[in-house]
Amino acid sequence: DEKFDWREEMQSAFEPIVAELKRLTDRPRKMERQRSEQSFYQQRLAATDVALKNIVALKIDAPTEQMRVTFSALESRWRTRQEEYKNQLALINLQMEELSTPSRPAKDRATDALQELLSGHFVNLVLAVLAAALTYGGLRMVNIIYTRAVTERGRKRPFLARVAHLSFMLISAVLALLAGMAVLYARGDWILLGLLIIVLMGAALTLQRTLPGFIKEAKVLLNLGPAREGERVIYNGLPWNIKALNMYSTLVNPALRGGTLKLPVGVLTTLISRHSDDSEPWFPTRENDYVLLNDNSYGQVLTQTPEAVQMLVGGAPKTIPVSAFLDKHPQNLSLNGFSVSIKLGIDYRHQSAGTGEIRDKLLDFIASRLKDSRYGAHLKECFVEFDEAAASSLNFLIAASFTGAAADVYHNLRRQLQRLAVDACNANNWTMPFNQMTVHIADDPAGVTKSSSPARA
Repeated sequence: DEKFDWREEMQSAFEPIVAELKRLTDRPRKMERQRSEQSFYQQRLAATDVALKNIVALKIDAPTEQMRVTFSALESRWRTRQEEYKNQLALINLQMEELSTPSRPAKDRATDALQELLSGHFVNLVLAVLAAALTYGGLRMVNIIYTRAVTERGRKRPFLARVAHLSFMLISAVLALLAGMAVLYARGDWILLGLLIIVLMGAALTLQRTLPGFIKEAKVLLNLGPAREGERVIYNGLPWNIKALNMYSTLVNPALRGGTLKLPVGVLTTLISRHSDDSEPWFPTRENDYVLLNDNSYGQVLTQTPEAVQMLVGGAPKTIPVSAFLDKHPQNLSLNGFSVSIKLGIDYRHQSAGTGEIRDKLLDFIASRLKDSRYGAHLKECFVEFDEAAASSLNFLIAASFTGAAADVYHNLRRQLQRLAVDACNANNWTMPFNQMTVHIADDPAGVTKSSSPARA
C-alpha cells in the first residue's frame, strides 16, 4: 500500500503551474543569469590585466636570468587565463545580444504577440468570466421569477421561500465558479486555474474569521434578524419601511422625494425594526405645508428629501439638513389646523365686571368680527378666558383656532387678534393700563413713611 503524502500531492497538482510559469519567465531569467556571469568575468579580466602589468614590471627589473625565466612562465600562464576570460566574456555578450535582439521583424512580432494574446490567457480569462456571468445571470433570473411568483399580490414571502432563495443564491455562486473553472480546464490554462485555486484556498482560510458576519447576514435574509421585511426601522434619524430584504435591501419612505434607499444586508444587521401602524406618519411635514419651527422660523415646505428640507422663508428658499430640521421640532400648521393666542390687559377700575361681563362682550365682539372677515371660512373656534390678576391689570387670554387652509396667513391672524382686541376696548370704553409701581417716601428720621398713590410708569 502506498502512503498518502499531502506534500507530494500538492507538488504534483501545482507542477504544471510551476512549469508554465518557468516557461513564461525563461527569457528574463536567462538575461539575468547572463548579466551575473558578465559581471563576474569583467571583474576577473580587470584583475588579470593588473596582474600581467605587475608581472611585466617585475620581469624587467629581475636581478637574475633565472628569475626572468620564472616571470616569463608566469606571464604566459596569466596571458592564457586572460584569453580564456576574454573568450568567455565575448560569448556571454553574444548570447545577451541574441536574447535582446529579436529574430523577426517588429511587424511579425506584433502580430505574433496579438495572436498569442487573443489565443492565450486573456481569451481564457474572458471566456471563463463570460461562462460564470452567464451561469449566474441565468440562475439569478430564475430566482427573480420565482420570488415574484411567491410575493405576488403583496404577500410576504414565507420562511421556506426565503430558505429556497438563500440556497439558490449560494448554489448559483458555486455553479458560476465551477463553470469558470471548467472553461479554464477545457482550455488547458493551468496558470489561471491554479491562481483561481490559490485564491479559493485563501478565501477558505479567511472564512473562519468572517463566518459570524455571514451568519448574521443569513439570518437577516431569512427574515430572522433584528430588522425584518415590512417593518419600520430608523436609519440616519429617519423612519423607513423595509420593502424587500436582499443582498441590497430596499428601504422606502413614502413622504420624501427620492425616498428609496438600497442598503447592503450588512448594514441591516445593526438595525432594529418594529411593527408600525398604518396611521403613523413617515415625516412630520409634506411638501407645500406651512411649518413653524422652534426658532420662530416660519415658511412653506418646497421640497423634502432624505438629505435636506427646503423651505420658503421670507420669500427666499432656505435649505436645512434633515437632522437639523427635526431638531427644531417643526409644527405643521397645515396638517390638522392650528391656533393663535394673545393676552389682553384691562385696567383694575373694571374689576367688578372683569370675570363675567367683559369676558362675554370680548368673546362676542372678536368672534363676530372674525366670522365676518376674510378668514371666517377657516375659523373653527374662538374663546376668551380670564387668565390672571396681574400687578397692573386684569389679563385675558384670547385664542382662535383655524383650519390648515389658513396656515399661509398665520402671522396675519395674530395681528388680526391684536387689532380686534384694541377695537373691543375702544367700543366698550375699557381702559388698557400702563405698567404701574408704588413708591414709599420716608419724610422723618424716625422712619415714619408716607405712601404715595400709584403712579403710571
